[in-house]
Amino acid sequence: MLTRLQVKNFRCLEDIDVPLGPLTAFVGPNGSGKTTILRSIDLVLGDAWPSLRSSRIPQDFREFDTSRDIAITVSFDPPYEHLDSLSYRHVVRALRLTCKEYKKSGKWGEAGDLHVDLEPLNEDGKVPNVAITQPRKGEKAQFAPLRVGTDLRDHARILYVDHRRSLAQHLPTVRGSILGRLLQKSRKEFAAVNEFKSKYEAAMETLRTEQVKQIEEIVADTTKRMLGFLGRSAIKDVDIAFGFADPANPFNSFRLEYRESGLTVPGDELGLGIQSAMVVGIFEAFRQLGGDFGTVAIEEPEMYLHPQAQRYFYHLLCEMAQNKQCQVIYSTHSPIFADVNRFEALRLVRRVAGKTSVAFVRDTDQAALEEARSNFKLGNRFDAARNEILFASKALLTEGYGDRIAALMIADKLGCDLDAEGAAVVDCGGKDGIVLFVRVCRALDIPFVVLHDEDVWPTISIMDAEKRKKQEKENQVEVKKNKRIEEAVEKSGAVHVMKPSLEAALGITRDASDKPRKIAEKLEGVNLDKIPAKLQPLVDAVKSLCMDGGS
Repeated sequence: MLTRLQVKNFRCLEDIDVPLGPLTAFVGPNGSGKTTILRSIDLVLGDAWPSLRSSRIPQDFREFDTSRDIAITVSFDPPYEHLDSLSYRHVVRALRLTCKEYKKSGKWGEAGDLHVDLEPLNEDGKVPNVAITQPRKGEKAQFAPLRVGTDLRDHARILYVDHRRSLAQHLPTVRGSILGRLLQKSRKEFAAVNEFKSKYEAAMETLRTEQVKQIEEIVADTTKRMLGFLGRSAIKDVDIAFGFADPANPFNSFRLEYRESGLTVPGDELGLGIQSAMVVGIFEAFRQLGGDFGTVAIEEPEMYLHPQAQRYFYHLLCEMAQNKQCQVIYSTHSPIFADVNRFEALRLVRRVAGKTSVAFVRDTDQAALEEARSNFKLGNRFDAARNEILFASKALLTEGYGDRIAALMIADKLGCDLDAEGAAVVDCGGKDGIVLFVRVCRALDIPFVVLHDEDVWPTISIMDAEKRKKQEKENQVEVKKNKRIEEAVEKSGAVHVMKPSLEAALGITRDASDKPRKIAEKLEGVNLDKIPAKLQPLVDAVKSLCMDGGS
């Protein structure tokens, strides 16, 4: 599993240091750097071996300045162990890719020329010096810096799934693909190779028409003449002919096809919506049949999927990560894949004044967030609309749906375009929900304000002793809830309290039905030039959201 990513001077990433977990979601607006973060991992551990050819010069350098060395370090656990010629065990915990200029001219290039290095790092962040010879008697062993070989890089290799979601990326012929991994066992179990080969070649012979044979003969004769300078002995055994799929490895011939009403179409020739659905099917097959895989990095997993399919894919990825089948790292714009309730997985990416930063839940915030999550009712958690807070530049946290409706209506009366402001009004599903969302906002540096009811009601006028005692008890509970909100907010945000409640301020009885509709009806007639004092906290909360972005 990849455990940490450090990037310097790669595209928009000047200097970031981010922990990676079993499930890691990079969330943020367009242009913030999410894709660049994933591609930095792919550059080090993806299918292509890193080189100057795999880089874009000067675009990959921060501000196109090639004098600013690129450095990408990816740490992993468990570490890789290298046994050198003296049987000494060296532990490698990270790979570091650098792209920089030569300081001076030499046999490898001129001063100023760029070169790419991929180096293994030990626990001290240094390249291990290993024995490369077995010394004879009286001789000393020779030592050299450990080089990165295929086996070392494969130890932490990732499968990168880009936003195009092409089915061709996942076919068995692609190295490291999920289908390729799933079919490995079948390849080993396949015993009828020779029988299949003979029958396959007999079947393919029916395709060798006279036209095909003529083409083969012309191509073969021409090729042999072109190779004649090698001498007759060198080409006497050469022949050129059309070949088909490798019968010795028939599983590489597999392709997924789409069949409907008697029509069969190769899956990779269909629209990206259907291809995306088929890719989800491959992940589901891996979940049910596959073993450990390593790391899958996915760019915008929601692409080309309708909301129900997005939810299915999201829960599938969560289950795979939770069951330790693979580590899942992805970037997203979807509130379905950006789940506030899984705050430990979130990495909030922002770009301010041309500099990208990444916010995440620190260890010091973990315990408080865990407590807030456990207090939040399970039924209130699963609401993708609340997850929009992760994409907002500022947020108003309200106690319930009616409060959210009221805030949106006041914003409209103020002429405030919340979408243009990048603001979100979030129904937190109760005061315990407010505490959770406040702590998430604080952990991820999201500016916020809070609006909630005091819910402390007078008891003097209650004549019935039992009812008065019940109300006093309810008041005590609400006082404690209000205090928990204040403690969670501290000095990080403004708290606006409706006394005793929004409904009471609008003249709506406590036992009224369909309160959101009644709130909307009452607010329709409110004139902000003559705002009642009891509604001022609501107006102030919305104004602070629109005008100064909270705190």
